[in-house]
Amino acid sequence: MPLIDLIRREMTTKPMTMLVIAALAGVSNALVMAIINTSSSLADEKVDLRTVALFGIVVAIYILSQRRMMQITAIEVEEIIHRLRRGLIETVARSDLLPLEQIGRSNILAGLIRDTQTISQAANILVIAAQSVILIALAMIYILITDRTAFWLSTGFIAIAVFLVVRRLIDLRNKYPMAMGKENLVFQSMRDVLDGFKEVKLSAARRDALLEDMVVVSELARDAKADLQVKSGNEFVFGQTMIFLLLGVVVFLVPSIGDTKPEAVVQTATAILFIVGPLGMVIQAVPVLAMANAAADNLSRMDQTLREIAAASATATTTAVTPLTQFDEIRFDGITFAYAPVGGVAFGVGPFDLTVRQGETIFITGGNGSGKSTLVRLLVGLYYPDRGMLRLNGQVVDRHFYDSYRSLFSVIYADYHLFRRLYGITPPSAEEFQALVTLMEMGGKVALDKDVFDTIDLSSGQRKRLALMVSMIEDRPILVLDEWAADQDPQFRRKFYRELLPLLKARGKTVIAITHDDRYFDVADRRIAMEEGRVVAIVEREAATGGEDVE
Repeated sequence: MPLIDLIRREMTTKPMTMLVIAALAGVSNALVMAIINTSSSLADEKVDLRTVALFGIVVAIYILSQRRMMQITAIEVEEIIHRLRRGLIETVARSDLLPLEQIGRSNILAGLIRDTQTISQAANILVIAAQSVILIALAMIYILITDRTAFWLSTGFIAIAVFLVVRRLIDLRNKYPMAMGKENLVFQSMRDVLDGFKEVKLSAARRDALLEDMVVVSELARDAKADLQVKSGNEFVFGQTMIFLLLGVVVFLVPSIGDTKPEAVVQTATAILFIVGPLGMVIQAVPVLAMANAAADNLSRMDQTLREIAAASATATTTAVTPLTQFDEIRFDGITFAYAPVGGVAFGVGPFDLTVRQGETIFITGGNGSGKSTLVRLLVGLYYPDRGMLRLNGQVVDRHFYDSYRSLFSVIYADYHLFRRLYGITPPSAEEFQALVTLMEMGGKVALDKDVFDTIDLSSGQRKRLALMVSMIEDRPILVLDEWAADQDPQFRRKFYRELLPLLKARGKTVIAITHDDRYFDVADRRIAMEEGRVVAIVEREAATGGEDVE
């Protein structure tokens, strides 16, 4: 079972230790039953202080062992989930972009959040169920000693009941993955609403259509999970019914087919009553085990898929990464790339024959869908070419060198993520940071405490300025900007093109910018024009058009 395999593989506490503690809890629980049963049959005699003391000792052992078992289980399960979650996140970080895009962020997040939570919530129930099995076994031994007829009838009845319950739960187990799949679609719809909130807010038609689709998806998830819960409830009722029938067998049938003494019937019935709770817990744990097992299986498959992705990527190499601080030339020799076909239609780019030299300012232009972003992802090493060669200073860049190659680039994408901390970046001095604040006209907007910004709750344009400040602090040789100036006001847009880009060039930085601002094309040393995934023109520095932005 995937859940058992996961626990056995990841557990640090020795299984024998867990078994001994669980046995102590089960045996002490059974002894409580035996002492009470024995004492009740001697009601006409005086209270035996030794029996009372033994009862107190047994209860103390049960309390200590049960608490210790629950403590170990909680710590172990949460530690297992922590390691599993950390491993999945590390594997994601080491994977390539394209296959992760194909898996989908919603599926990964659902696994990391929902499936780990399912296992965590199931842990204590499963431990109690395991102890209940021990208690039931010991109670059956007690019944065997008390009356053989009651034992064989009870054992046979319990075996039949367990067979029927397990058989009925097979369908339940198969329904859980389907319910998870429906819930993943709900995660995707929620991401559409949150990530595309501005677009949704601007279009009532889009909002209504999205909400209508989300309601349909949520109803499918509701029906699937409700069906799962109803069947779980039905199985619990069925199991409880079997327990009541078992009690009836002991009370009504046993005396009629044997020479069982009345006191033996009472003791057997008491033992059955004593294990009603544990039997109910075992029955209740079966659907919980099915759900936790499915969650563990889902996590294991996702972990295997991500590991295969990471193993196939350059970032999976165990060799140390040597950051590059300078370069002379990057060259594309006949590079092509194509996405996996969608609906029988595949989009490809190339072949590209391009050269990027140190210190150049290059603009990339073209309409939507022309392949600009794909070209940039190939350039910075997020996508691997299907054909052709990527060369750095004349040397072919193979996949084992991609980590070092990527260290040349600092990138601000159109859908960039702004971190609140300077992860992996040495913080600047107070004077250096203040100079950047002044340069970006961010005075009074943001401050840096060691490596943490006091806020990133800024306007879109200010967030991009802060992202550019981070890139300048990072100080990599090549800066790639995807429509960076689109969110800036006209005055700062002009400053960006007329002051910041020349400043970066003077500092020896290579700047590659995707832009539509044709009035500033003269700033670039070269402009690469794209259409339908191809480079249609490479234009050397153009004369200024004079069409500057006005305040």
